[in-house]
Amino acid sequence: MQRLEHHPEASGELDHPATSGHRPASVHRLKKRRAVHRLRRTRLAMAVLGVLLLASAGVVRFVVLPAVAKMPANSNTTNVYAGTARVLLNEAALAPGSKAPLLLYNLPLRINETVRVLKANGSAAVVDYRTTETAAGKSLPVMDDRYVVNRTTMAPSTSLSWPGLIATRGLTISFPIGTLQQNYTGWVQDTGRTTPLVFAGTASGVTLGTRSYAFGFQADVFQQKTPAAPITDRQELAALPSGIPKSEIPQLVSRLHLPTSEISRFASAFAKFPSMVPLEYTYAATYTYWVAPRDGVVVDLQATETRSVELPASLTGVTVPIATVSQFVYTDTPATLLARTHEAQKDSSALTLVETTLPLSALILGIVLLAAAVLLRLGRPGGPGVRGRLVEHGAGRRAVATPASKVA
Repeated sequence: MQRLEHHPEASGELDHPATSGHRPASVHRLKKRRAVHRLRRTRLAMAVLGVLLLASAGVVRFVVLPAVAKMPANSNTTNVYAGTARVLLNEAALAPGSKAPLLLYNLPLRINETVRVLKANGSAAVVDYRTTETAAGKSLPVMDDRYVVNRTTMAPSTSLSWPGLIATRGLTISFPIGTLQQNYTGWVQDTGRTTPLVFAGTASGVTLGTRSYAFGFQADVFQQKTPAAPITDRQELAALPSGIPKSEIPQLVSRLHLPTSEISRFASAFAKFPSMVPLEYTYAATYTYWVAPRDGVVVDLQATETRSVELPASLTGVTVPIATVSQFVYTDTPATLLARTHEAQKDSSALTLVETTLPLSALILGIVLLAAAVLLRLGRPGGPGVRGRLVEHGAGRRAVATPASKVA
């Protein structure tokens, strides 16, 4: 009988790979590799985002904030003040033969002040400062001045040019953005001189008439006390009589109701007067400013301005005061006060957002994301790392750890 050889096909023992054990282990290792890749991508994304947030915090604080904390290039603001012209020269009374009163008293006063940027670059702006005044409905001469100021400090600048610019040596249109509780130097256009702006404390509101107004923040209070000095502003001098005929002086003096001592001084010097007697003028003022410290906006002011006429020292050897030709007392209208207060509050919120809220939030979130990325890399304290836990859970350390080491 032919001997049957032991053959796999004959015996039914086919040499198939033992896949029943190896294939599930390979799938398990593949899942672990994918988990490691996902974890790595998550850590990387968190780290990158954390770094970007930290960088953005610095950009917002040190790049965006300086660009925002400055006077807008298209700024155009109008403030309205109301008060009383306690004294006002009646120029019609200077006409020959006029019997009209030389000085008018206690007239309702209204002043419109417009501050408009004409040109700007990154740091400076050309500003048009215009005031129009009416007393008892009668328009007074318009004053229009132009300055170049730094858009943040409001100090004089020379980086721009424009026709008719006035060189100054102090603050003109406003206080600095980020006003400090210190003394500043202001510019008096009337006299071409500087004046101290003295810090005098803080206040949370003001009273206009019988009504009190709250700012919603602590305003810095500054006081200005400008002693009498000769008026040098050409616009202002052009609106005042430069001289008076000698023949009219006796009549004018009698209409001024001067003290006897002053009249005697006139009489003793009268013979030496020229046919046209020159006149000089002085300006003095007291101001109180309520300033929003974040943006430097003057939310309210109270002012007293006094202009006087005098005979120059060239005629009598000493300056001889004659009379007050104008005295204006005024403050913000309620509408202007509320508008400036709202502007200050809005600017403060915007500056706080850019200066503190956004950079601080980005800084905290960036640190949190970086810390989370580090913790995911290290695993729980005192135990194996995340990758170690994955490989120990699988079919063997070597099979999973080798490919995982390429992506750690």
